[in-house]
Amino acid sequence: MARIAFFGLGAMGTPIATNLIEAGNSLSVYDMSAAACERLAQRGARVGTTPADTMQGCDIVITLLPTSLEVREVVLGPQGALSAAGPGTVFIDMSTGSRADFMRLHADITRLGMTLIDAPIARGPDYAAARQVLFLVGGEASQIDRIRPVLAPVCEEVIHCGPAGSALTTKIINNYLASVSVVANAEALALASAAGLDRDFLRGLFKRTVAGRGSLETVYPGKALMGDFTPGFSARLARKDLLLAQELGDQYGVTLATGTGAREMFNLQERAGRIDQDWTALLDILERESVGKGNA
Repeated sequence: MARIAFFGLGAMGTPIATNLIEAGNSLSVYDMSAAACERLAQRGARVGTTPADTMQGCDIVITLLPTSLEVREVVLGPQGALSAAGPGTVFIDMSTGSRADFMRLHADITRLGMTLIDAPIARGPDYAAARQVLFLVGGEASQIDRIRPVLAPVCEEVIHCGPAGSALTTKIINNYLASVSVVANAEALALASAAGLDRDFLRGLFKRTVAGRGSLETVYPGKALMGDFTPGFSARLARKDLLLAQELGDQYGVTLATGTGAREMFNLQERAGRIDQDWTALLDILERESVGKGNA
């Protein structure tokens, strides 16, 4: 049984904290919502009056808060959790916040001989309630092994992404890709509706093309990821089709901001002298650009 101080009882925090209690752990909880604290108290949790008070008797700290600013305040602020933490305490930050802020906090905690692990969560509240979330974790293998028995009973999988900060970086990039996809899909479906097309028909069709199946599963593996930039579908043609969609958007009054941004990226490919290469060659251009700026 682990003794856990849990900070943050929002849509994700409440089901995870509840499942940790049901898995046999002892929890002390802290949140600005008295109602959320009361719900956990009814499950057997102790409610702390301050972060430091919440820490009493605990050797594991879990923070699941809106941003890295709240995490730092709870850990390092007046009567913060760190002030009451004993040697060997493990801090697990499940928040999705600034990587730079996380690494600063990691340095502060590590200097004191304690451990901070980034453990952002993939999947949403319904999955959390069903113990089907994915914990992306960053840290040394021995550190991950220590917390795995605590997290494993309340998730589908604990996925070790690499050293400290790597899990948070992975989560941020994952959410970037997901968010851009949501926006692009909204634009495409809105344009389809404006043009009088049937959404259900289009969804069925898109599942059979790159549009719905995703470029990471279709065009990238055989092209840019293999170092092959010969055009299966050229960036010039992709940019042309984006312009055609933009004309439709203008006609029907539908904003296609994602498409405008994509056209600019293919313009970058043209400036690199590679507009007639495969549309996935943009990956190689961006990677070379990053190396050129000292980010090898």
